[in-house]
Amino acid sequence: MNTRNCFGIAGFNVTILKKTLFIILGLIIYSSNLFAQDGYIAKSLNDLGTDLNWSKRVQTSNLIIQGSPYLNDEFKPGEVFYEGKFKISNVPLRYNMYNDEMEFMDKNVVLAIAFPEKIDKVIIGKETFIYIGKSDEKGLKGYVIKWDDTFPCILTKMKVEYFDKEPPQPIVESKPARYERAYDQQYLMKSSNEIESIKSIKKLIQSIGDHENELTNFSKKEKISANDPQELIKLIDYYKGLK
Repeated sequence: MNTRNCFGIAGFNVTILKKTLFIILGLIIYSSNLFAQDGYIAKSLNDLGTDLNWSKRVQTSNLIIQGSPYLNDEFKPGEVFYEGKFKISNVPLRYNMYNDEMEFMDKNVVLAIAFPEKIDKVIIGKETFIYIGKSDEKGLKGYVIKWDDTFPCILTKMKVEYFDKEPPQPIVESKPARYERAYDQQYLMKSSNEIESIKSIKKLIQSIGDHENELTNFSKKEKISANDPQELIKLIDYYKGLK
């Protein structure tokens, strides 16, 4: 046999092997980019507008209205997790408290997520939103801020009220059309399907169920308010440290 031909065939096989290895390595890197560390499959912003026809155009108004229906007027980059397996990053997002809708920007068009029941969570900055579709807690539905990933945790439901323009009255000046923040409502989420309204610190501690003496003393010492989510978080963090 021709020795030169043998070496030629061997070199050819090595070249093929190298190309095959590079292709396999490329596929591994590509697939690892698709699956984030949280187990979600990465998708693009275009998918948010097309998956199951999730989006709807937001209607704008030319009326001059004081105040704002938004938690933040400006869009901020965020992440949308949905259907238990998909994730879209770098989405321009803002929360409309009055309409209770999560809006996003796509190609300079403002859209809103039309089927929030499919949402697992939405992260904007340091705030994580979840959507409550059904709850045994009367009056609770829509987007809430979930302040921790572990149970129990605090939920905050934010609201904005709209008031029409009011004509002047005797000794009372007219009032423009306006949005005004209503009081936020705080909830205790004990599990994925157990949510209770927080009406007082005493009832909150009773609902937690254990370490009542320690929690009572801590709440009095720190002067915990039932209306302040950051103070409630401090109480829950203290409780988790006792377990």
